[in-house]
Amino acid sequence: MAAGRIEAVASEVAAREAGRAQARQRARELADWLRQRMLSHRARFVAAVEAAGASHLDLIEITAVEPDDKSIRAFQFKIRRGRYEAVVVSKDRGEVMMVGPFKRGQDEGPCNPIHHQGGDPDRELLADHLETFLSALIEMSFTK
Repeated sequence: MAAGRIEAVASEVAAREAGRAQARQRARELADWLRQRMLSHRARFVAAVEAAGASHLDLIEITAVEPDDKSIRAFQFKIRRGRYEAVVVSKDRGEVMMVGPFKRGQDEGPCNPIHHQGGDPDRELLADHLETFLSALIEMSFTK
């Protein structure tokens, strides 16, 4: 059987992306690490509201890591509370993008790009940014 259009497009895409496989894997690993840190921050919030007698505030959802909606070279997860959402994107070129928080159904934003080298100091900086990011979502989504 002769190669068709699908095979030609596949060859073109594969040739363009083949060199990005390792960087993409590192982006996935970082996205997994970022999600675990966000889960840890969420657990601290839950423990604090439970200790204050408001266990019903355990309403923050953190989605699984998945391929990014916009780029095949990135991975994302979302943090949600009610109509509010924030997105954390790990890109293969050494950048983490924190988007939001924003109301779902409205324009995404603001976007906060954080460039990193991947070492321990950068990871601690990223963890601090995640804590600030989650705090902003909590403040915005629990205003009423």
